[in-house]
Amino acid sequence: MSYRLLIFTCYGGCATGVAASKACIRIWEENPNEVKIGCLPAVIVPWKFKEIVKNSEKRILIDACAVQCGKKLFEREGMSVDSYIELISLLGIRKEKKLPLKDLEEKVYKIIQKEVNLILSKAC
Repeated sequence: MSYRLLIFTCYGGCATGVAASKACIRIWEENPNEVKIGCLPAVIVPWKFKEIVKNSEKRILIDACAVQCGKKLFEREGMSVDSYIELISLLGIRKEKKLPLKDLEEKVYKIIQKEVNLILSKAC
């Protein structure tokens, strides 16, 4: 099955990671025929890598913090993305190893939703 947009995010053990995972699920629910969440660790599996490239028109990668685990993994494996977001720097906040407040969840959702909408509008 082919997807217009495949979203990859770290589900990290910090507030922004949890907020990003919730936002991505919400965006997938809102756009079930155009968006899918990809398995970030699957990019290291050669046959999955090929399947990801073949079945996704566009890809977005979201890292929760400045460690940029997802970005490093994608670079190491040679996976390209159409958009990259690193939340901690973008939001100008500190990484917190706790569950996110609703306010942070909404901010993260709006950031990701804006980028998804931009990518989907360009893909038309």
